[in-house]
Parts: sequence; structure tokens; C-alpha cells
Amino acid sequence: MDKMLAAVFKGNGVLELEKREVPKIERPTDVRVKVTAAGICGSDLHVLHVPPAQYAKPGTVMGHEFYGVVDAIGDEVTQFAAGDTVVVDNIEKCHVCEYCRRGMDNLCPDAEIYGQTKPGGFAQYAVIPQAQLFHMPASVRPELAAQTEPLSCVMNGMRKINPMPSQRVLLYGAGPIGLTFIKVLKLYGVKQLAVCEMAEDRRAWAKKCGADLVIDPSGEPVGETVMKKWGGMFDIVIDAVGAGAVFGEAVNLLNAGGKMLIFGQNANAVSQVPPAVITRNELTVMGTYCAHNTFPYAIDLLQDDRLGLEEIVSHKLELKDILTGIQLLREQKACRVIIYPNGIV
Repeated sequence: MDKMLAAVFKGNGVLELEKREVPKIERPTDVRVKVTAAGICGSDLHVLHVPPAQYAKPGTVMGHEFYGVVDAIGDEVTQFAAGDTVVVDNIEKCHVCEYCRRGMDNLCPDAEIYGQTKPGGFAQYAVIPQAQLFHMPASVRPELAAQTEPLSCVMNGMRKINPMPSQRVLLYGAGPIGLTFIKVLKLYGVKQLAVCEMAEDRRAWAKKCGADLVIDPSGEPVGETVMKKWGGMFDIVIDAVGAGAVFGEAVNLLNAGGKMLIFGQNANAVSQVPPAVITRNELTVMGTYCAHNTFPYAIDLLQDDRLGLEEIVSHKLELKDILTGIQLLREQKACRVIIYPNGIV
């Protein structure tokens, strides 16, 4: 095969399917991966927004949540062989900047991101350095393996909040990441999990995935609903949306000493928050960015049948139908959309 199908970011909100040369092994530590499955992420929608809410380099093959089978290896590859099933850590760090040297390499300002600045997984093949790959047990189903990267990002946040089963948790957003948080929080044993979501279909998904209380924010204020149902506020709030208004509301729903985790990213969002609320209640506000040494945890969790992330997959599409998948997510008519560049398996 000399040519392959790829979904390429053209700039200004445009993603186009085109035929490209199958990438070749250029460095001795490179691995060519035949992509089995790739997820469409909310950040892909941010890239395609006009104006963009996240950066991607025009001309880049998009897709940063992907896995596949090793097709070819460079002469110095020692950890992988043809036929191995692998998942991709999409952020290639520089390893020499201040952040990398301080153990904060997920914040590396000079990082290259597969699917945003380097060719990613919305293509039939991708060439990735062996240092960016993890072995994935072949027994893990494609629709689960394709969710390794977002689950790794969720696990980075979970390590920060470390929820206890007795703590009351509020989650804003029941999109793909929000539903992943629900599944993980319930696996952690959280018994009182409320989810705030605007879209009716997504509220139904949240309930299906295990949320104990699902709130429509267009109705009465969230705080009033919770006081009526549970008689108290929250120990932890997770913002999986990134909209500016959430922050200002959420700090007023936390118990004294509570924690807020901001996961959602939107470079265009602005928040108004009264600092005194944070001070007088000794609140902890944390951001969480991407995965941070959490791929092994995600791979382990994907082998636990109790997690159940296959339940959040609403659509399986071939690469030629990727624009349909993106539109379904924009209209909030889909949850997790998995793309199969080499045919649905």
C-alpha cells in the first residue's frame, strides 16, 4: 500500500479527508503503527472551532486518542515487535526544559502533540517513536483500547482529588470525559455523585452510567436541588466542561475545606470568581492537564470488567465518516465516537 486515507486539519475549522503517502520509518527508534481505532475528543472540536479554542498546526493529521498494531520497526527498536498491540502517549516531551526536569513533563512548553502538531491517529498508519508507546493486551477490545488516553487524563485528575466513598461529589458535564469520570468515580466507591448537564440525552447517559442524582441546570439552582435531595453541599466539584460560568457557580457549592478540579479546557472561556469565597472556606482549586505518568493505570483499569467504558460508546464509524461523527458530537447527539481507519472490527 503506497497511499492511505487521512483526516487532515486545514486551518480555520476545516478538516478534510485526503490520500497521503503511507509514512515510512525514518529514525532507528521509530515504530509504524497500523491504526485500529481512534477516539474523537472534545479538544478536537475545540481545534475545529472558529476561532479555535485549542491549537493545531494546519496540515497535520488529527487524532490523539489512538492505538493499533505494530506494522514495522526501526533498527534500534528494542521494546516492540511486529504484531504487538500498542497504545500511543500522544504528548512527546522535550525532557530538557525546567518543567520536564522538575517532574512536570505533562506541562512541557516545547512538547509536540500527535494529532495537533505531529501526524496523529485519524489515518490508517502513523509513525511514532518507541518511547511514546505502551503495550496493550490484545484481549482489550478496540472500543476500550481507543479510550486509553482520555482515561489516563481522568486518572491524573483522580490522583489530585483522591475521593473517598463517603464524600459527596458534583460533576459538571456528561460528555465523553464526564461519563468517564462517572465510571471511575463509581469504581472508586463514591456513593453520592451528582451530575449537572444541559443536554437531555446526556443526562440520560449520566444516569445510565451510574450517577445518583442528575440535574438540569436550566431549572432551579443546583444548590437548591441538592439541599432538597441530600440536605447538604459537596466535598468535591469536577468541571469537565471548561465553560467560564461553571467556576463561579461551583465554588459556592463546596463545603468548607472542599476541592475543585478543573479539567475542561477552553481558551476562550472567562470566569468571575469572588476570591473571598475561596479564602474564608479554605477551598482547594486545582487544574489537571492531560495524562501524567498515568497510562499504566489506565491500561490496568481497562482490563477490569467493572469499569464498563464500553457502555459510553455511542457510535463506531469508519474513517470516511469522521465528519459525521464530529457533527454528532457538536450537536450533543453522541457520547464516545470511535473511528476505525482500517475498517470496523
